[in-house]
Formats: sequence, structure tokens, C-alpha cells
Amino acid sequence: MKIRRTFGLDFALIAGLLACLLMPAVSAARVTCIRLTSDQVADTTDLARFRQFGQWKDKTGNELALAIWKYLSDYETGLYHFNEVLEGPDPFDEYATVRDPLKILNTYNMAYCGIFGPVLDGIFQGVGFTDGRAFGLEAWNHCATEVWYEGGWHYLDVDVRGVLVRPDGVVASLAEAQSNRSLWVDPPSTIAPFFPNDHDKARIFDIYKGSRVNYYYRWFEMGHTMDFYLRSGESFTRFWEPQGGRWQHLPRYASTKWIRDLIEQEPRGPKPNHRDFTRWNHGNGLLEYSPILTKASTDFQDGCYAVENLRPGDSGLEIIRDGAAEVTFEVFTPYVIVPKINDLDDPNDDTEASVVAVKGPMPAEVLVSLDHGLSWQAAGRTRPGDTAAIDLTAIVKGTHGYLLKLATSGSAGSTAVDSLNIRTWVQVAPASLPALKKGTTTFQYATGDRYNKQTVPMLINPNTADPQDLKKYVLAMPGDYDPNRHTCRIRGEVIVRLAAPPGAKIAWFTVGGTFRTDQGEQAKNTDNRIAYAVRHHPRAMPDPENFREIYKSHVPAWVNHWRYNWDGDVVLTEPAEVVFVKYTANTGLNTVRACLHLAKESGAAPEGPLMVTHTYRIDGQLKETQKRLAGPGTYTIDCPTEPQNVAVKLEVPHGEP
Repeated sequence: MKIRRTFGLDFALIAGLLACLLMPAVSAARVTCIRLTSDQVADTTDLARFRQFGQWKDKTGNELALAIWKYLSDYETGLYHFNEVLEGPDPFDEYATVRDPLKILNTYNMAYCGIFGPVLDGIFQGVGFTDGRAFGLEAWNHCATEVWYEGGWHYLDVDVRGVLVRPDGVVASLAEAQSNRSLWVDPPSTIAPFFPNDHDKARIFDIYKGSRVNYYYRWFEMGHTMDFYLRSGESFTRFWEPQGGRWQHLPRYASTKWIRDLIEQEPRGPKPNHRDFTRWNHGNGLLEYSPILTKASTDFQDGCYAVENLRPGDSGLEIIRDGAAEVTFEVFTPYVIVPKINDLDDPNDDTEASVVAVKGPMPAEVLVSLDHGLSWQAAGRTRPGDTAAIDLTAIVKGTHGYLLKLATSGSAGSTAVDSLNIRTWVQVAPASLPALKKGTTTFQYATGDRYNKQTVPMLINPNTADPQDLKKYVLAMPGDYDPNRHTCRIRGEVIVRLAAPPGAKIAWFTVGGTFRTDQGEQAKNTDNRIAYAVRHHPRAMPDPENFREIYKSHVPAWVNHWRYNWDGDVVLTEPAEVVFVKYTANTGLNTVRACLHLAKESGAAPEGPLMVTHTYRIDGQLKETQKRLAGPGTYTIDCPTEPQNVAVKLEVPHGEP
């Protein structure tokens, strides 16, 4: 049920946010852009950081490409083959398929060749290779990657764990793989080509030799972030192993026998169909928020997103003036929110993706927004004196967060809410977690986004397949728009309005989209552009003369696929309340996306301490090591034998006045 929809943030939310700003100053404990890494595992939170991993930070060219390929194909650290991975409401698979390297590396750890080909291309370009491409081999129904360095193309394949190496030690190109049989049947390198070991390599060469090849330009997306924050009274526990059958489930998994059979094997859920590829299945994470709502703690001031006519009292949140009152909290995670999967064939009985437990003397209406307050859905009601556990699975599964509003009314001085607990489950890639190893493992705790700013992310993903959803984000609907014209939904110009919530400003942002392209020799005619303008006055509209172009298409002639992606960062010289992004799609635009990185208007507040708890087994015995970290720095943990990593928990303690 839709409750309210307005252009921009609704007025009640604005008033509540302003009320938050007028609260007395407190010792804020929120910790932003948290990163905990170990020297044993590459930092996958950002590709520039990934480039600095010790195994390859000093390598270039062929050595760098091979080192990264080996890492991503390794039994301990690699990705594994499973099947399609989709996110979001877009009904067209081409736009719902996850091809963002950060999502695959950190959330899924798994995919199939049609994802791995472009994702490896994106990883290579993210670490500094200037040109790359994914390709489709029609005769083998396969997709892989070529990267350009040292004057030529080089073919590397994560999906099937394969490279072909020439006698000079350099990785061969796809053209060489299609023309040189000896690279397959008599490889000069100890790097074995292709799985499984008993495959007839000569037969595979014959398939390659005669196959048509489709080349894909920028088939990957680069708009996601792995930045997240924790408030006082909030924790995030990530597990290396599945926790009770929770994953991003697609109904099509259940309708394909081999996938269904694989999922039903213990532990229940996605896992590799080549067990020798990796030791991992999927992992999970639990985000739990339990703020103290009385004036004995600063948790509420640190954690509330918006508040109107409520304040911390002796017993909980109390009403300030007679009448209506409401409070809003945010749940955000860079990992996808996942439910407990019960019946594989019935998505309606999924449970526990995010459960809100609320207790108070007064009844309250529980509302949820998936679009930063542009619209609200009713999720349930609480009863006076009872703890209401409201399961939000049907609304929030498959998303990256939501706003939770509790709306009530009463007389001044009366307590409205005694307690709040939010438990949200996510899927994580176990190979990305900061693992303990035998001997001494050094851990690095750091904060700050990729530009060393203390910011909070805000993902904005208008659904271009839904005119009503797109309308919420644009200044005017595009004149040439057809949501069912899948390969070219928008032609011409459209301006998207990206607004920070009151109390925050946009420090920088990533913006991108999926475009249509001409192909082959006609690719040079492709004409798509992105520009932006900053609002200088609270009520000003963008001045056409003030738009700065940040992207103009330049598509290579080798492309023979109809669409591509582009994403880029814009760091503002001065933080802004609103940014307008203008897409000019003379060839065609299909999706738009953005990630705002928000800074508080009042400037960065001092961050609180972080508690880190490592849970692991040594020789079968469960152990915990806890560290209290006052700020960024390093620490070490010694393990006399090889440990089994179980979980790592990050927690911000409750705040004190």
C-alpha cells in the first residue's frame, strides 16, 4: 500500500530532519567507511586498493594480469562457477544481471561466464589496464575476457580457470587460441589450459577455431560502493559459512534440476558445481541495531535519521507536545539483503530478511521507504505494551537498505517507544573476508572512502522500466521514452535530480548508465553524453549554461554488441545540496544509476571506538579474540596451527552522554 509520494523528500521527513539538527550537541560515535583487512587477503572494497595487494603491487603488464587471474582462480581466494546472479526490479535480464566487480567480489563470489567475462574486464580496467573487452564464443556458448597490454590482446578466463601461454611466457590472445592448436594440446607452460583435466583439448580447439566471436565493450558496471557505517549500538557480523539457508534466491534456480539439486545439498544454498574450484559456498552477514532510546545514552542522537515531536526520556522516546509524533531510522548495507529461503518454489514464504522488534506503551504504525522517503509502504502496527516483531522480508529482500518510520501520537511527556531492535541478514563472499592464517596475521583497520573523506553512501537506482518510478527522479519525463523498448528505452535528453537529505551535502558522487551503441564501423557514430550541474540556490533550477560534460561516448570499431555501460566519479570542489545530471542519448539510454557520498553539513564529527571480535577454531576448539580500537591502525593475531575462520564482528559500543 502506497502511503505518500511527493517530488523530493516529503515535508514531514524534512521537518524531522531539521529537528534532528536542532538537538543538543552530543559525543557522536558513528563510524563511517569502515574497512578491516588482513595482509593475507586482497582488499576488494575498491579496485584501486585491490591494486595495492602485496602479491602484485609491484607488477605490471603480463605479470600483473597473470597474478590477478591466479588469485581469482585460486581455491582459497577465487570466484566460482554457479549460475546467473540478478538484482533489482528491472524485468529485462540484461539490466538486472549483476556485472559490477565490487558486488561479485564482495557479495556473491560466484556467477557464470556471462558475468565473469565482463567482471574480469572491469577488474583489469579498475587496476589500471587501459583497454579490455569481454567476448562471447558462440560455438561453446561461453564468455571470457581479453585485456590489452604490451601491444596486443591477451585472453584470460576465470570461469573455466584457463589461460594459454606462449613459449615466451606471455598470455596468448583469443586469435592465437583460435589458430594455434599446439597451445592447447602441447602447451609450453606449466599453467594447464581449461577444466576439467580429462577434457579433450584438441576438440575444444576445434570448437574455438570455427566459432563466431562477439565482442562486448564495457559490459561491466562500476557504480557500486562497499562503504558502510555503524552507529552506536550497532554491530555487523560476517560469517565464512552459510547461516540457516539465507541467500539471494531466483525462482529460476528451482526450475533447473542441476541447480536445484546443488542448492538442496548441505549446507543448503548456492555452491560451486566444480567442487575442486573452491573451498567456499556462500557466506552471510548479520547487521543488528539495538539503540538505547533513553536519555542515559547518546545512541538516539547518533543513529536517528529523522524525528518529529519525540526525544529521549527516562524510559524511552517520549512525546514533546500533545499530538502526532514520528521517528525514522535508516538501514543501509552494501551487501544485498537476503531472506531465509523456505520453499524453493514459493518466494512468498521467504522470512527473516529484516525483522524489526518494537515495544512501547502506545500503538505505532510501521512504515518503510525504499526510495529515500519519496514514497512509503505500510508494514504493520504495534500494540501497546507488547513487543511487535514485524518481518519486512516481502518489502526489503533483494535491496540494499530502507528507511523505517514509526508513527504514533499521544500526550506530552508520555513514553511512546521503549525499545527497538533491527536484525538484517545479507549475503557475503567468504573469500573477501579478512581471514586469519597460520602464524602471525596482521590486520589493518581504516576509515574513509576512496577520496579519504568521511561520507555516508546513498544509492539511487531509478527503475527505467517503470514510468511511475522514473518520474520520481527526473525534472521532466523524456519525450522519446518507451519502457518496453528494451534496447533503447530513452532517446534524447533527460535530467535526473540527485538531492541530499537535509542535514547533509553531496561531497562526491558516482553516476552512470547503460547505453545503446552502433556497432562495427558505425560505432564511431555513437553519440551519448553525461553532464552535471550543481544547484547554487535552494530553489534554483539548473542553468543550461552551467552543465559540465563528464562523458562523451567513444566506442571502438571492434564492438558487435548493442549496449555498453559507463560510470564515473565527480568530486565536487564544494559540497552541494542538489546535483542535476543530464543524459543526452542520441543513440540511446536504457538505465541510469548514481551513488551519492554524503557529508554532514556541520562537518565530520569525532568517531567512536570500534570493537572487533574474531571467532575461529584451532585444532577443533572454538576461540574468540577481541580488540577494542580507538581509531585506525594495525594489530596482529597469532595462530599456532591453521585456523578455521568462523566469523568477524564489528561493533560500535553504546554511546554515553
